[in-house]
Amino acid sequence: MYCEYYQAKVVKNKIWFIIGNLKNEGPWCFTRALKEKNDILEFFVAPDYEDDFIRTIDLYKEKGFVLELFKLPNRLKTN
Repeated sequence: MYCEYYQAKVVKNKIWFIIGNLKNEGPWCFTRALKEKNDILEFFVAPDYEDDFIRTIDLYKEKGFVLELFKLPNRLKTN
């Protein structure tokens, strides 16, 4: 299955809060922290849940948990 790919710069002490809440919402996305940059999360988002994901991240941005969100080409996609 193809997923949309996002990276977010987050407040470091909110990483587990963000990951836990997204997992609690359901099968929207797979989330992990990038090892080399400990304030960056990457998200592989199921296309059917992309709107829900964006609304949730926007809420985290309003609260100051997420600083920036970038939609990027999926680095794991094969042609």
